[in-house]
Amino acid sequence: MRTVRCLQASLITLVSGLCVCGSNAQPINLPEFDRIDPLNPFVQSPGVIYQDQSIVRVRTTSQAQLDAVLGLVESVWTERVGVGTITVQISRANLEALTKLGIAHDVLIDDLRAHTDTAWSQLVAQERLDKQNPDQNQRGASVHDEAWFANYKQFGDVITYFNNIATLRPDLATMSTYGTSVLGNALYDLTISGPDAPGNARVDRPVILWNGTQHAREWISPMTVSYLASKFVDSYDTDPRVKNILDSVRIVIAPVANPDGYLYTWSGERFWRKNRRSNGGGSFGVDLNRNWGYEWGGQGASTDPNSDTYRGTSAFSEPETDALGTLAQSFGSDLVAHIDYHSFSQLVLWPYGYADGVQTPEPDRTYFDNLAINLSDEIMSYSGEFYNPMQSVDLYPAAGDSSDWFYGALGVKSLTFELRPSSGGLGGFDPPPSTILPTAQENFQAAMLFAELTTQRLTFGFTPVAMVEADTATPISLTVSDGIASLDPSSPTLFARVGSSGAFNAIAMSDLGNASFGADLPPAPCGNQIEYYFEVSTTDGDTITYPGGGEAAALSTLAQEFNTAFEDQMESNSGWSVGSPSDNASTGVWNRMDPQGTAAQPENDHTPSGTDCWVTDGLAGNSLGDRDIDGGATTLSSPMLDATSAGEGAELVYWRWYSNNAGSSPNEDSMLVQISNNNGSSWTTLETVTENTGVWTEKRFVIANTIAPSAQMRVRFVASDLFNGSIVEAGVDDLRLESVGCSTNPADLNGDGNLDFFDVSAFLAAFAAQEPAADFNNDGVWNFFDVSAFLAAFAQG
Repeated sequence: MRTVRCLQASLITLVSGLCVCGSNAQPINLPEFDRIDPLNPFVQSPGVIYQDQSIVRVRTTSQAQLDAVLGLVESVWTERVGVGTITVQISRANLEALTKLGIAHDVLIDDLRAHTDTAWSQLVAQERLDKQNPDQNQRGASVHDEAWFANYKQFGDVITYFNNIATLRPDLATMSTYGTSVLGNALYDLTISGPDAPGNARVDRPVILWNGTQHAREWISPMTVSYLASKFVDSYDTDPRVKNILDSVRIVIAPVANPDGYLYTWSGERFWRKNRRSNGGGSFGVDLNRNWGYEWGGQGASTDPNSDTYRGTSAFSEPETDALGTLAQSFGSDLVAHIDYHSFSQLVLWPYGYADGVQTPEPDRTYFDNLAINLSDEIMSYSGEFYNPMQSVDLYPAAGDSSDWFYGALGVKSLTFELRPSSGGLGGFDPPPSTILPTAQENFQAAMLFAELTTQRLTFGFTPVAMVEADTATPISLTVSDGIASLDPSSPTLFARVGSSGAFNAIAMSDLGNASFGADLPPAPCGNQIEYYFEVSTTDGDTITYPGGGEAAALSTLAQEFNTAFEDQMESNSGWSVGSPSDNASTGVWNRMDPQGTAAQPENDHTPSGTDCWVTDGLAGNSLGDRDIDGGATTLSSPMLDATSAGEGAELVYWRWYSNNAGSSPNEDSMLVQISNNNGSSWTTLETVTENTGVWTEKRFVIANTIAPSAQMRVRFVASDLFNGSIVEAGVDDLRLESVGCSTNPADLNGDGNLDFFDVSAFLAAFAAQEPAADFNNDGVWNFFDVSAFLAAFAQG
């Protein structure tokens, strides 16, 4: 930039010395980055450096016009610079010069100083809320905390968050340093992988490297990779897909590759891009993403130290790029994939990008094209956001960037992600904090798929079931897609057994289409576990189990009896009511209908044979936000229900749809689900819904765990839009009251509470078919002893 920048003495952040413990981790003490207190946002001012500055989108048609623009501007806000459309920071005094030169332009931010002050005020307001609600700030109690992502974090906060992951889960995560910055700040990385297993040592697993924050002003980048780190670790014990990845891969994350610049964006100049090397003559900074060694010094990399794209004095002249490159090389041939996270524009970029007309050679060109499209589609299916997949050079040429080096020098499958928002204006490098969580969530989906497509021979999709109906065969399905190998479609096989001992039985799976394969879990007596796993083969003859480990890592589900006392499939109105005195929503009021699908609203109800459900408005409208909830709350209340009819362990079960992750300010709202045992005279909150699954989701609650069951139960759903910019849609279907468990007498095979002819008939049929329900002594043999055991149980009454 043209104005002289002085590195302020107040480089921030004192980080406490947490340590990583455990047999697989070396303790790491976080150093003092500077010998002063962390920045206090309540007294800190964002500075006056942007006085009389504007942000402008210009459209050049020639190199001469581009050169003229670059001679007028203070900074370029576009990742790659070339003839065409770019976004620039410019003095208001120079706007007239653009007009005189005949260069088309639009003013996106008229007063950058005012914009910066407003954004800082929002950050301070959120910080004040966090101080008032300390439990919402991650302080070591849990590995992953979605509330932590409500606001942008200082460098020390990010590193402390990472170190906390390693402290709490040393079996999965190890924190280390891989170098120091030009000003002596440590460069940190976190390695995440499942524990060693026989024949599967961590050190032998392939490596994926993700880094954030090469460019200091791109604050959403370190937040996104922080989410990836904690979400992967937190999901290891509960998500078979994540476990499968971490048991076969080492993920290495370097969250802040440019700590000096990032610190400076907090303490002095919010939109600083480069590192903080002193170039002499009052000039500071090298663009780290023009300093990598593959085709260094070519197009799109400036020789001017004042330029935002200054390439440095030589390839890897900066300790930050040299250290990250050395870390990458230290993995040798184990390093197979890499992503560099930037903002903004919502792009998935693949190499090469170093010069006009450069082409990635086949077959990698097709591979990258397919990979980028698959990741873009994954995000689109999750959140409705489009990330444009393209070869880097199709945007603009930029020599010396990281992805070109990872691919060109190391042969690694490397991508650059440009995160939200999709365009500049008020949100470019400074999107509101409400953007953080949805950006991170959609990129977690893409990160899982990226790990699978670059390291797994096949990729799997499966949703475990916690309970199944006793004595009933239960259909399940497994999705199998090609990874770095191809599936033999005749091979998918389910292996299952009833109980925790004995042999697993092989059950061939049917091809259901769309890469999905189905089979039935065997029937099991109530109270028994069904253990199972899957086995498939590749076209080149490899056998792969899911979960990894096969029999030793088998999944399980519990056979239970489900006795339904009340069920409403919403196909007609059984006494539900809409509205309450406090309702004030202007649109999106609850309505029972066949919903019209949008990116936020279901296309169909949940009932397999049904049509209608309760949904907020239900019409699609002319745009995503046309018919959603606006202006306040809308309440849906059930008729009075008799929970005592379902017995002692009565459960309330319903299917719900909830979406609040779209719009300019996503994830700001929630839906209350409340229950009453006195016909609505008072209400107790059952759950506060914030999750955006994008699918119908079953929820079940033991009523007695929340409130005393009665014959005057009611439930209500209060969906609301209380803030600006949220797009909120909700749905409810298939509500029922039921008891879950096992009959006290095992001879009550039909679970109706009575011992009669129907149970004898059911036993004889099961015995003739050699089904588990008739194997009364669980010895795997159907004989006289089972008949005797059944008769004895029946006689006991």
